[in-house]
Amino acid sequence: MLKQNWRLISRLERIGDNVIIIAAFFAAYYGRDSLIFWNEILDLSLPFAGEILAPIKDYVLVLLVGLIGYAIILNLMGAYGSMRLSSVWRLFRISFMSGCGVFLILAAALYLLKLDISRSFLGLFIVLSSCGLTLERYLVFKFLRYWRRKGRNFRNVIVCGIGEQAVRIARELTSRPELGIHIRAFGDLRATDAHQAGAIHQFRLDLRGVVQVGRVLVGAETIAKALEDYAIDEVIFTDVVEVMPQVEEMVLACAEQGVRTTIAADLFSIGLVKSGISYFGGMPLIHFQTPPGDSWELAVKRMIDIAVAAVALVVLSPLFLILAVGVKTTPGEILFRQTRVGLNGRLFQMLKFRSMCVGAEAALQQLKERNEMQGPAFKMKDDPRITPFGRFMRRFSLDELPQLWNVLIGDMSLVGPRPPIPGEVGLYERRSRRRLSMRPGLTCTWQVSGRNEIKDFESWVKLDLHYIDNWSLMGDLVLLLRTIPAVLLGTGAR
Repeated sequence: MLKQNWRLISRLERIGDNVIIIAAFFAAYYGRDSLIFWNEILDLSLPFAGEILAPIKDYVLVLLVGLIGYAIILNLMGAYGSMRLSSVWRLFRISFMSGCGVFLILAAALYLLKLDISRSFLGLFIVLSSCGLTLERYLVFKFLRYWRRKGRNFRNVIVCGIGEQAVRIARELTSRPELGIHIRAFGDLRATDAHQAGAIHQFRLDLRGVVQVGRVLVGAETIAKALEDYAIDEVIFTDVVEVMPQVEEMVLACAEQGVRTTIAADLFSIGLVKSGISYFGGMPLIHFQTPPGDSWELAVKRMIDIAVAAVALVVLSPLFLILAVGVKTTPGEILFRQTRVGLNGRLFQMLKFRSMCVGAEAALQQLKERNEMQGPAFKMKDDPRITPFGRFMRRFSLDELPQLWNVLIGDMSLVGPRPPIPGEVGLYERRSRRRLSMRPGLTCTWQVSGRNEIKDFESWVKLDLHYIDNWSLMGDLVLLLRTIPAVLLGTGAR
């Protein structure tokens, strides 16, 4: 794999991080006594001079939480992904932000467990950990740059392909010098034809100003000869769909000379689709899926959904009671249950506080011609079916609060595309159905971008698909924070 050396460095760095955190723990515990000693000698008047530390075994929880907290936060901040860091400031920022996050986690854990831990010890532990992690990354970064500058630990590769995938991988390798990969040449396995010269010329134009395109080797024999002439360590095959027989021939040629080969799994060059590889028995399987795909971050998202929904249902229970009384000022049930379409087309019963009069769904057909939304969704200003109290609830999205139960049981998420009704989905174009590839949510980009001020269904879909394609935990947090003022001010709501 192209990142095999970097993965080794990343694993060693994780081990080093744990060693540093453990060392910082003991240094903070025993070093604090040294600070008190110097306080007495120099009369520094430190505020914690009178504190007495408990036995070290009482602080083991701090160490465990610190190890787990740093591992999670450093990973989320990309500390193990790349050493292409531009400055010492960025190195310090990663460690400092991680330290702040761990401190908050520790403070919350100690408060919930009612543990009395020395604040000076906690502060010293976080400071020493952050400084140690910063220094470690700085030294590794400098060492790798020095090692590369000396011409050590480089690998020579041939990128065999001149299509879109070759352009993408060449740009990526050029932008990541820490991988230590030199592109010695590009190759084209297609037979010579009238279009080949034009294709090579276009390839050079695509990489102009980014990658210095040297010789483009044409034909399997020429590429096989280059394995000897250029001291090649690896051949990367891209854009292989049209040249599979030639690729098989080249793989055998490389194997005979002990040269490693890699084939781009993104066989079809579809930007929308991400590919991955797994093994069933001894057979490699290539998977194609749209973002965000399966990842541990989705599991974290689900855990956050459960925790926040459970707490919110308890904390907001008095408000639920008040709203229920308001809903009963008009005839009908308190809760309105409606069939909605969830993840990948699953049907579920979405809950809302009833905001319309009895028989509202039956009256919908008479209002279809007054639909203000272009497309399958129905939106209407001054809908006559809405009750006075329902209009108040809708203004501040209070009618949506029972959906926290849907979030808790897994039908919905805190953040995600709003769940459509089955009738709307039946009118979707094929590309619009990708809205269903992620668990629906209480809020999403649409809610913080004007909501009902958006008249075009296609614009709504584009917002949802942009969210899905660029999904991240941090993005969800930003949307939740943006939702708060949008709801309190009733922005775009009806």
